[in-house]
Amino acid sequence: MLYISAMKTIVRLLILANFAAVIFLPNVYTSRLMIIPFFLAMIVLVCLYWRVMFWVSKKDAIKTLEKEPEVDIFVGKIPVNPQADLLRGRLCSIDGKLVLLQRNEDKLRKQEPCKRAWEIDINNITSVGFGNVLSARKGFIIYTKDEDEIRFTSVKAAKHREIIYSALGWSMPREPESNLTNL
Repeated sequence: MLYISAMKTIVRLLILANFAAVIFLPNVYTSRLMIIPFFLAMIVLVCLYWRVMFWVSKKDAIKTLEKEPEVDIFVGKIPVNPQADLLRGRLCSIDGKLVLLQRNEDKLRKQEPCKRAWEIDINNITSVGFGNVLSARKGFIIYTKDEDEIRFTSVKAAKHREIIYSALGWSMPREPESNLTNL
């Protein structure tokens, strides 16, 4: 439980120290060839920080749901409030529901690695749309019977639509046939 909190703090400090080394060390002490490993290390540290903060593994999802989901995919749920941050987590299809699992805070991590941040009954979903859900992010939109739009960002889901259709228990729609005939 203390491990994740300490890991976050260590990674934050390493990112800050790496940034300070690149910016504030004069060229007398570092050559241009030394700056490249610093930048690579910074990229690795940012990826590690993202994984520690947001990643929900399939194993954690199974532990929380107490059975294996039929379909799961990592997504970011776009909140209604534009000032709020994305709810990043694993969207799972289980027992006729779509459930978004989000990484739990440190205190309860040992007992329950993730929590149910959002869920909807699949019977309430009328249709799904794919495309840009934010100005620069691809994903999908779930339309409900209450005429709500629930937006998710996920490049994988935008490319592989069959994942979302199988999560909903629907078959893939057929491509429209061409009206052209051979002359």
